[in-house]
Amino acid sequence: MVIEACPDKSCPTIIAHLSPSSFPQVLFLAPAGNICKLPHATSKCHVRTFEKWKAWVFIGSLVAVAAIINSTQQHRQGEKIAQEHVLAVQQNEQKARTERGVAEAVAAQRAAEERKAEEQHRAEEATAEHARFLARHLNKGLARKPGIQRVAVVASSEDREENSVVSAALTEHLKTEAVEIVPSLFRPEFVSDGLFDDVLAGANDIPTKLELTNILDVLVLARQDVKYSKNPSLENVITANMRLEVAAFSITANMKDQTWRFEVKGAGFTPTAARSLAEERLLKQIAKDTKMSLPH
Repeated sequence: MVIEACPDKSCPTIIAHLSPSSFPQVLFLAPAGNICKLPHATSKCHVRTFEKWKAWVFIGSLVAVAAIINSTQQHRQGEKIAQEHVLAVQQNEQKARTERGVAEAVAAQRAAEERKAEEQHRAEEATAEHARFLARHLNKGLARKPGIQRVAVVASSEDREENSVVSAALTEHLKTEAVEIVPSLFRPEFVSDGLFDDVLAGANDIPTKLELTNILDVLVLARQDVKYSKNPSLENVITANMRLEVAAFSITANMKDQTWRFEVKGAGFTPTAARSLAEERLLKQIAKDTKMSLPH
């Protein structure tokens, strides 16, 4: 026997007997406490109860489906939140990379500007240094005459100082109508700073540094050396052995073109007197020389 609740009030109020011969039977409990006893296959109350259970099953199914949908939506919502979080992290990383890139580009540009400014500063310093170098070793304001070979003559004494006497003698000897001799092109520092000796030693960069190609065709350098000796047999008379080496440099070809040598002696009771006599004889030799000629 099955006892069920019957929500339908159309069921009879009470079923009087429950006999064993009536099994199987279905009892329905009405809302008012009535019991409905109907045949199992034909009872209208049973059908309604079965339909009610179908409704509950349907409702339960709807609840289950709703729960599944809600769970799915929650899962999708969680995935969406996770995706949004990942996207936000990626966007933040991209933003950080962009900001770093911008900062690095700005830093690189600033560094390039600083390097450029430093290079410009060094260039300006180099230009100023070169101008000071020229002003220290060359005299300004020497205009060049077109069509005339221009020659500068510089003589150095044994003390590595400019010897204007010997320079004048060489200038007078080399001067012609087709040649302009410039005896005052170089300042004394050209000799005292060692540039004179450097050029004689073969430093080809000195004429370039001095920009001589713009103002000269030929450079004549003469270096004077003196050695002293005593002669006891002649009451210690001092002899000055003087030697003059002359070299002509072609500025355009940047090379030593010709060389000459003069050697003289002078005697005296003092080094000064011996040297003076030797130099006097040297000047005479220069004046009488027929071998020296300028390169063309």
